Amino acid sequence: MSPNNVCDSLIRMVQTVTVLNLGANLGRLAAYESAWKAQQEKLSWAADTINAAANRALGDDVWAGPAAGRYDTHRRELVADLDDCAESTGKIAGALGACIATLRFHQGLLDTARSKVEPLVRNYTDEHKVVFFPEDDEQTQLVEDLDSAYYGIRSRADSALNHQLEVIESAVTRLQAADTAWSKRTLRMLNWNIQQGGDGNNPTGFGQGTQIHDMDELARRIIDGRVDVATLQEVFRDGADELGRQLNKLAPPGETWEVHFGPASERTQFYRPWGSDDFGNVVLVRVGDGVSTGPVSVTDLGPGDEPRSATRVRVNVD
Repeated sequence: MSPNNVCDSLIRMVQTVTVLNLGANLGRLAAYESAWKAQQEKLSWAADTINAAANRALGDDVWAGPAAGRYDTHRRELVADLDDCAESTGKIAGALGACIATLRFHQGLLDTARSKVEPLVRNYTDEHKVVFFPEDDEQTQLVEDLDSAYYGIRSRADSALNHQLEVIESAVTRLQAADTAWSKRTLRMLNWNIQQGGDGNNPTGFGQGTQIHDMDELARRIIDGRVDVATLQEVFRDGADELGRQLNKLAPPGETWEVHFGPASERTQFYRPWGSDDFGNVVLVRVGDGVSTGPVSVTDLGPGDEPRSATRVRVNVD
């Protein structure tokens, strides 16, 4: 045997070829498919339940008039979107089922191709791959053909899976649009007795009434707390105005803080040359992003241990 033949034989003996499985977790995909089917059933049930209740309320002139008409329009829009969401979740479940079938079929093709080579070429297997050790040119060709078959099978499987991914992504987009349209707008509220500002009710009298100098810090705490509506007690009028200015300095474009001050009494402010100012409550509302305000009223609650009042602000949420 020539030196070159010896080298070729040694190289062939250490040559390995790895053929992968598709590596799909069909059990997990089946669980997702079942979950989406269950969601489809729930959405369909919700649409049917709403329609049944509405038909009882609106049928035979049990409920009629403008309010009934507006409700019926709302109900039709809601049910239409519920039906659309049920259809979308059904498409996702169907796409997952198609993915399971695709993976099972192509893994079967790969298993069949491997089964023809494994008895002929030394190998070992684990969960995700088979490693072959061909010992001559014929075995090498068998393994290379299997390797090529794997890539062909994988390519066809990927193409089919990518088509189902497009179906899923389209359905998810429709679900996200419905979620945006019907999600309830929430407001974060804060109720806070600021006790004339950060220095508060100092029993010695020193530092009382200095709240106007604390408004930048209070504004920052309101903003950092992501507050939409704040009701504050023990506020001087000029402090409320300053707090509004500080909040609007921090507000992003498109949002504005409205300040609605409700006086209850007058109280001495030691840092003011003229001594006193209106003292009461303030309602702060961050308007914009579907939030606006309506009528404002201040109700005198009587003297008690000191004059008191309540400030009412209508907050509209679209």
